[in-house]
Amino acid sequence: MIFFSAIPSAEAYERKQHLYETMHARYNDIKKSDNFARYNELKAYVQSPEFISELNHIRSLSYRTSKEHLLERRLKEVRRYPEVKKFKKTGEHTEDAYVQEYIELQNKITSPSFRQHKAYLKNRNRHKESEPYLKLVEFRRLAKSKYIREYFKIQKKYAAIFEEQARWKVTFEDVFHQERLSPQWDTKPYWGETILSQNYSPNTEEHLLSDGKNLTLSGDALQIIVRREAATGTAWDETKGFIPREFSYTSGMVSTAHHFQMTNGRLEAKISVPDIKNIYCAFWLGSEKSRPAISIAHYCNHRLAMGAYTAGNTFSTLKKLTLHHGRCYIFQLERTDKTLTWLLNGKKVFECANPIKQPLYIAFTAGVLGKTHDHKLPATFEIDYVKLSVRK
Repeated sequence: MIFFSAIPSAEAYERKQHLYETMHARYNDIKKSDNFARYNELKAYVQSPEFISELNHIRSLSYRTSKEHLLERRLKEVRRYPEVKKFKKTGEHTEDAYVQEYIELQNKITSPSFRQHKAYLKNRNRHKESEPYLKLVEFRRLAKSKYIREYFKIQKKYAAIFEEQARWKVTFEDVFHQERLSPQWDTKPYWGETILSQNYSPNTEEHLLSDGKNLTLSGDALQIIVRREAATGTAWDETKGFIPREFSYTSGMVSTAHHFQMTNGRLEAKISVPDIKNIYCAFWLGSEKSRPAISIAHYCNHRLAMGAYTAGNTFSTLKKLTLHHGRCYIFQLERTDKTLTWLLNGKKVFECANPIKQPLYIAFTAGVLGKTHDHKLPATFEIDYVKLSVRK
């Protein structure tokens, strides 16, 4: 059972989402850096057979088995020959082969390059001066650096979240920052746009849906305003059809009925609702008829209704809670072929089988279901944003 007291606030949910975005940006910045490219290059090298072979070869080198050691031993042998001793004593040059060999060996062994290589071979730590070892040291230094450790710390903690986020792309969005309502929204019910060319309301409700007159763009949100005012209009009655009627209230709605419809995906909206008797606010998915439909959030009189409705079946839940006036809430619906899942501020609150296969349009409505507190009107249903993401 889900207790609403355990649901985080919208602010907490958004802080978490912002943290994910910040960490993802930092993660990508490091991943694209020259240091990280060098780290990966060195990592591939020090883990390669080539590196191990090169380093083992350097470590296996020995002065006693080297060409240099053999040359020095040969020089000692050549020095014992009489011809060489005589040459060393008199300095008289002869064409003797031993003397010639002695001179060549002496020149080689006393050369700077020979002495340098001999010292290198006698140095037990010579591998630490080699290119493979220096690359290993550089790799270890980078691996311990704050920069690289930060990358793997982020990866360990958030990689699964990043992978999940990467599987989604936004296909529909409105943040209502424009001065006028986007043309992707209708302000009449489906048949009001199609047949009547005017608005109408269900005869069970007390308000007339005005054609955009009760909609306001505040600069950062869309407001649907319920007003106490008399109006003459059309109502839809289940038995009588469309009939003229006098209304005591006006309100509004928006939908994407003739512009955009949702199949599967994750739909979410950030909303703020009034808490006034018999004033309802609804975020829902609709079709040509009253059913099929999906209520993502229908709030009225401290009751939150969520569910899927078809001509033959109802899969729904009614939660008792208070949505506080002036506080924002983020409602989400994840729709797949098999299931419908409702979330509030990122916390799952309801799930059922998905009985609806056809695409549905997105809609927001506010209205009056009975006698209300007129002195608290006008009442405002505010939509901060709406966004649909689908699996890539």
